[in-house]
Amino acid sequence: MINISKSTKSNGKRESLRSVAYETLKQRILSCQLKPGEAVTISGLADELGLGRTPVIQAVDRLTIDGLLEVIPRKGVVVSPVSLGDLIEIIEVRLLNECRAARWASERITDKQVKTLRDNVQAMKRAATDRDVDQLIALDSAFHELIGHAAGNNILSELLGNLHDRSLRFWTLSLQVPEHNDRVVEQHIAIVEALAQNDPEATEVAMREHISAFQSNIVNRVMRR
Repeated sequence: MINISKSTKSNGKRESLRSVAYETLKQRILSCQLKPGEAVTISGLADELGLGRTPVIQAVDRLTIDGLLEVIPRKGVVVSPVSLGDLIEIIEVRLLNECRAARWASERITDKQVKTLRDNVQAMKRAATDRDVDQLIALDSAFHELIGHAAGNNILSELLGNLHDRSLRFWTLSLQVPEHNDRVVEQHIAIVEALAQNDPEATEVAMREHISAFQSNIVNRVMRR
């Protein structure tokens, strides 16, 4: 059961129960605690979270729009399965949009944002050394979110956030390879240095190589199974 009293915003106001249900279920799906293809029920989720049915139904509706849950006739609510086809489609859209965002960020990024990204990379180095996959995933999400904000386009930032969320279940698999963790840190360093130099071409190349390496690592992992 989750602790509702701790689920508050920075302004001290309590988050809505719908938001609590949404964020909790989303995290469980993205971390694969709720496995791809797993069937769930509204009543079961409500009991597990210690919430009423209404906020859970609202959260399920939103997660369905996000593509993380599916409502299947005669079967109920199912965690959306993942496949290499899904990965390829996500990568194609990320290459189009995230590389463009990287170019814009290189032209618009502030010194403060560069420092924040460098701090993020240092934290990633420590997490990679400790083999802390959960922390690596959180820091990677923050890294890409920071670049989305630096690009200065809120709609693109929201789109990239959704794409990255859809990638996280694949990240959970990808970051199980220790040497890949170190490569991710190196790739992030290359992106930050290109951003710091306000070099659109170098930034786009570094971002493209980072996303493509993610795809290659996942494909190789699946083919070895």
